[in-house]
Amino acid sequence: MIDKPRLGKRIKQVRESKHLTLKNIEAAARISATHISEIERGKTSPTLGALIRIARALGKDPAYFIEEEDLSETSIVTVENRIQESIANAAGTIERLTSSIPGGRLQGCIVRLNAGRAYHDEAHSHHGDEAIIVLSGQVLFEIAGEEHLIETGDSISYGGRQPHSFANASAHEPAELMWVCTERGVS
Repeated sequence: MIDKPRLGKRIKQVRESKHLTLKNIEAAARISATHISEIERGKTSPTLGALIRIARALGKDPAYFIEEEDLSETSIVTVENRIQESIANAAGTIERLTSSIPGGRLQGCIVRLNAGRAYHDEAHSHHGDEAIIVLSGQVLFEIAGEEHLIETGDSISYGGRQPHSFANASAHEPAELMWVCTERGVS
């Protein structure tokens, strides 16, 4: 969790960058200007409800203010800087196309599945939505108990709260897909 002075500094930086006064935020967030000033100076911490109201008044996601690192609203990942990770059980690899942005609101990856391998062995669910384009091969998706065979060039999207899993449908050829997910979190 971020400390009080850093949290207050972020709030003040955003407020000043938008040329807003403490009184502007007081009116929009229904929190006294005195209390907001105390928060900005690191003298006190806002309650969760107060932080949400302040963030809304500033046009930001509340997560922006409590991230450990100062995260940019823009993610740039060059080809040379992409991070590649192995998927459990030697199922393949994930290549990260996005870096962290406040609140983890968007993630993009290229997933390479080895022949006959699954991304997850069992169906799972989470907050957010997913959209996937199959770049090569055939991928078998199971979403809420229903199977969908998606081939090269096809796409699929679904709400992450539905139990879902996917696997390479071929026992002989690898599959590659571009995967985008919003607001991940285990439900």
